[in-house]
Amino acid sequence: MAEYRRGDGPHPRKAPGKTKVYAPPVPWAGSVAVSQESEHQLLLELAKDAFAKQVAKRVRPLSRGYVERWMKGEFWLYSDVVRRHATELRFYRPVVLEVLRATQVDEMLDICRRTRPDLTYLWHDPAARSKLTREIEEATKAVESL
Repeated sequence: MAEYRRGDGPHPRKAPGKTKVYAPPVPWAGSVAVSQESEHQLLLELAKDAFAKQVAKRVRPLSRGYVERWMKGEFWLYSDVVRRHATELRFYRPVVLEVLRATQVDEMLDICRRTRPDLTYLWHDPAARSKLTREIEEATKAVESL
């Protein structure tokens, strides 16, 4: 047999067209298949849960003075979150916007009360409700502009 050189065509010992990749069907594949609708619902539920955890995570380390200054409007919390997580927010933008638009201020205040019960009197202040409402509105605008 003559020496085979690359570029001479198919290798003489390899029959052309005989190599097939076969993946047998898996019995559980049908149960894993999820429609787009239920996938969206699952993603939405995960996003709502992540949002609640993020609120608790951001509120937990705040000092009383910091919360009081925030309520007076000295600074915004959403801008730091948007800046820090811009890539993820861009990627999941439709879901994030849906969660932000569906967010109830009372739910967020409840998370704040459960996370920092020592600041309950601050969370009951109408200024907290007003500030959270504005935070959600501004966060929505920021995510829309990404």
